[in-house]
Amino acid sequence: MELGLVFLGTSAAVPAAGRGLPGLGVVYRGSVVLLDAGEGTQARLRECGLSPLRVAAVLVTHLHGDHVFGLPGLLQSMAMLGRRSLLVVAGPRGLRRFLEEAAVATYWLPPYPLWVVELEPGGSLVLPNGFLARAFPVAHRVPALGYRLVEPARKPRVDLGRARRLGVVGPLLGRLQRGEPVELPGGRIVRPEEVLVERPRATIVYTGDTAPTESVVEAARGASVLVHDATFTSDMAAEAHAQGHSTARDAAEAARRAGVGVLVLTHFSARYEDARPLVDEARRLFPRTYAAVDCGRLPLRL
Repeated sequence: MELGLVFLGTSAAVPAAGRGLPGLGVVYRGSVVLLDAGEGTQARLRECGLSPLRVAAVLVTHLHGDHVFGLPGLLQSMAMLGRRSLLVVAGPRGLRRFLEEAAVATYWLPPYPLWVVELEPGGSLVLPNGFLARAFPVAHRVPALGYRLVEPARKPRVDLGRARRLGVVGPLLGRLQRGEPVELPGGRIVRPEEVLVERPRATIVYTGDTAPTESVVEAARGASVLVHDATFTSDMAAEAHAQGHSTARDAAEAARRAGVGVLVLTHFSARYEDARPLVDEARRLFPRTYAAVDCGRLPLRL
């Protein structure tokens, strides 16, 4: 899988049967961007077939324990496994203090470069694998962020029909794709922009924990995938919103308004042994809805 999602943990607050605490891996050409790191994340990475050494960055949505208690252990395990490359860890204000206190309490400092970034809503950074990550505000009980991830620019493709009409064939096509103009018999010059077509880039939006909020709709506009908090069904909407969470219907409404390609529900309350009631509720508004499953994979490009 060149690009896709691996769901590491899909439970809310506490582990449940078959569900670990929140964690999502965005896999891109062998590297991993980890979104949240609940307790047990380092073990779940291995269970799901991802090496901790492949993690290029960790983006934390907020500092509630179910989203961050797995991070100190993961950082130490990376050292034990021989990591030497830079790791970017980003999240809301307070993240640096959390990691510093953990380091002091455990008498441990990473032997590899660690770049800790505290982001404000609207802040962005380019990750080591080239992804652009932009933080946006969400509506939770503590300072919290969601993330919009945009993959790096892709190599343009040759429009073969257009190239043939211009008389470009064979090895000349490769030169055009490399950005070189070519000369045809008779002296006609064909420039790359005449035959090259830009390839769309995937956009992945992850809300973390949030009640319904307009900022999610704005951040998710046109996204390939929206991974949205769906802690409860709508019969528990008042409780969900009071706790800073969404219902499956809330998630579907955001996906519909934002015009996303696919909606994936996650962060399920332990009261739901089966996610089908949440998916059924969401699909009434947004048919392209799926439930995240621990170690489940969603390929975006093979």
